[in-house]
Amino acid sequence: MSLNGIWKIEMLTTYDWESRATAYLRDGSYWGAGSQHYATGSYTVDGNKFLADIEIVNHGKPRTMFGKKVDRYEIASEAELSGDVFTGVGKDKKGNHVIQYRGSRLADLP
Repeated sequence: MSLNGIWKIEMLTTYDWESRATAYLRDGSYWGAGSQHYATGSYTVDGNKFLADIEIVNHGKPRTMFGKKVDRYEIASEAELSGDVFTGVGKDKKGNHVIQYRGSRLADLP
């Protein structure tokens, strides 16, 4: 299954899913951005597993993620694919914290 496309990335918070970024996936490359950050990285697909290594860089006011406020996060993520949605966890490579996230396909790439 090709994941090439434009994706909405959401993070599970205390109250509900919160939209965090728009991501562009193409042939193993991951690019994303929100109003206060950008993200770059790579991904692979193995059956119904989505595996990614992503660096998030805050360029605005840092937000608490993984129990800390820093300018950069290095994340290893693993998610399960089901149609045009992947749901999984992202782990801070420099700590013990994880977050739940999901991606939903918005559109194909032009």
